[in-house]
Amino acid sequence: MSLRPEHFRTVPDWPKDGIQFHDISPILRDPQLLAETTSDLIAVTQELVGEVDYVAAPEARGFLFGPALAVALGAGFIPARKPDKLPPQTVSVAYELEYGSEHLHVHDHELEATRILVHDDLLATGGTARALISLMEGAGATVVGASFVSEISFLEGRSSLAGIPVATLVQFD
Repeated sequence: MSLRPEHFRTVPDWPKDGIQFHDISPILRDPQLLAETTSDLIAVTQELVGEVDYVAAPEARGFLFGPALAVALGAGFIPARKPDKLPPQTVSVAYELEYGSEHLHVHDHELEATRILVHDDLLATGGTARALISLMEGAGATVVGASFVSEISFLEGRSSLAGIPVATLVQFD
């Protein structure tokens, strides 16, 4: 069984009117689908980037597969958190989503000259991934790729990640 759009639950008008939210929960509840999704994500990511020092992922859904990717890649994991979730000192960036704005915070110590994979569950407009990339690059790291479980292709998020190799398992048109 390969991951397909029908494995997601679509929630209309959430978190605001006009947004079709693609919920990953059904994948997480199915042990076989969860295992296959994890294996497939590891495979496409290894092919995309080879070796990395860290996987950086935003809360909350980036945390679902990010640590598993880090373990499989022999890398560390960098959690990118929302405001007031990490102890000081952090660096942060503000960014726009298709339904509002947000901030990400990370600890930036010792990232100079490291290779980073950015991971999240969904690539939509690319705002979250672009923000995380700017944080990592601002700390002196090189972002060598970005991986996502799914992508809403008509929102053209890949264009905001120009120059960064991208892998996804499922595309929504």
